[in-house]
Amino acid sequence: MPAPLQSSSPRVVVTGLGMVSAAGTGVEAGWDQLCSGETALAPIEGFEAAAYGEPLAGEARHLPLDPDVDRSFQLLDLALDEALGDAGWGDAQRGEGTGVVLGTSQGSIVRAQPIHRGLSRRPLGAPEDEHKRAFANYRPGAGTARVAERAGADGPCATVGMVCVSSSVALIQAADLIRRGVCDRVVAGGFEEFSQFVFTGFYCIGALASGALRPFDQARDGTALGEGAVLLTLETLSSAQARGATIYAELLGGGHAADAVHMTAPDREGRGLERAIQQAFDESGLGPDGIDYLCAHGTGTVFNDAMECQAFARIFGAARSTGRMPPISGLKAVFGHTLGAAGALDAVFSILALTRGVFPPTACTESPLEDWDFVTGEGRHSEEPLNVALSTNSAFGGNNSALIFRRWDGEGAQA
Repeated sequence: MPAPLQSSSPRVVVTGLGMVSAAGTGVEAGWDQLCSGETALAPIEGFEAAAYGEPLAGEARHLPLDPDVDRSFQLLDLALDEALGDAGWGDAQRGEGTGVVLGTSQGSIVRAQPIHRGLSRRPLGAPEDEHKRAFANYRPGAGTARVAERAGADGPCATVGMVCVSSSVALIQAADLIRRGVCDRVVAGGFEEFSQFVFTGFYCIGALASGALRPFDQARDGTALGEGAVLLTLETLSSAQARGATIYAELLGGGHAADAVHMTAPDREGRGLERAIQQAFDESGLGPDGIDYLCAHGTGTVFNDAMECQAFARIFGAARSTGRMPPISGLKAVFGHTLGAAGALDAVFSILALTRGVFPPTACTESPLEDWDFVTGEGRHSEEPLNVALSTNSAFGGNNSALIFRRWDGEGAQA
């Protein structure tokens, strides 16, 4: 279990945000869509989906995609350009002091799928150049290498493959690199492209919604998949202040833990998620009473949403009884479940909730579970400043994660 951060450890702040999602290119497009309370999910266009019923998905269908470049690379390029521009990173932020940590579950699977399928049906022989490129780019780490090359990052580069907690754990690992003095700054986040292969897997295990994705709703019956790339620039507080950067928030703590009870199903009582949240509290020095907003995983599946509520009930029991239970949002009804990008997407909107004083709504949810303060309808403005957000994610294999961010107020008092 992590100990509270030492005063001598470099403090980690967020200075840049970049995103591509079903809502459009750019963080503002996503924020506007989110706060409207309207879903960006639509009938599938990327492949013939009639055999699956009438499923919805969060495809980035607005992109002017280049057919000669991997889709995941194009998502990453757009998100990276926005994040670096937002952070004001230039030549001075290149080199050995800059690292990259990204999360993804499948990498560039869309381009690799038909080529691998074709190779399996042809006589053995020397593969063509396009087959070699597809194999090289399919590696989940290929996206990380591309971001490192374009960002001029010669420091450590790592790829986290933990399904739906991949990018939140990537943020935790990025912060650890900075706190240990390995890097001065890190590009961190995640990416996922929408594919028939992954979609079919979710269909086969009965995890997809029959219609709208309804997080934490009594009528929920499954999730919907999405795609996107979400990147954040993390750096030391001293680095950001020295160059006069705009600081969004400080990453105070993180945790990840496994319950490992089933290949896909979560622990019904959310014990792994509870441990991950407690680790984040321990590292940040905060507790349940210090949380102003909770961004939950909220896949819309029967078991995931129920287990999250179980974990929240134990963690926030006392706060709930005294009226200090923070408002809760689940964002996947808007963007779809972006798998490897989900944790970073939730992190970005948790940060924007703090900086803009707005609780994002949980779209498509009409009859929420339990006696919780789920934000529904449109974005809700807070009457008081929002200072600290907790973002949680869960994944297949019993993986769970939690991140705690604090709004930067210009003073930077330690927690």
